[in-house]
Amino acid sequence: MNATQSVAKIIRTALSNGESVRVSFLKVDGTLAVDRQITRNLLLIPKDKHPKFVRGENPHYITAFDLKKQDWIRFHEDSVRGCMEFSREAENVALAS
Repeated sequence: MNATQSVAKIIRTALSNGESVRVSFLKVDGTLAVDRQITRNLLLIPKDKHPKFVRGENPHYITAFDLKKQDWIRFHEDSVRGCMEFSREAENVALAS
């Protein structure tokens, strides 16, 4: 498991535990999405944005609700540049660019 996959695992675990995470990742268009605050905690997601159904997804992608954008986002684990848990005080985990 490389460093990017390790950080992706940390993100997935935090999201599965109902926590919110700040992430930075490289978007498909090549620009950097910085400090996106994401969660899967339904208490933090507006009811009209709750998933209608759960579908199988590619295990190399992370899907979560962006709290600033107020919409669902999806990004590849290899595009992650860093993360920091913000629902609790946590140590910053960042990848060298």
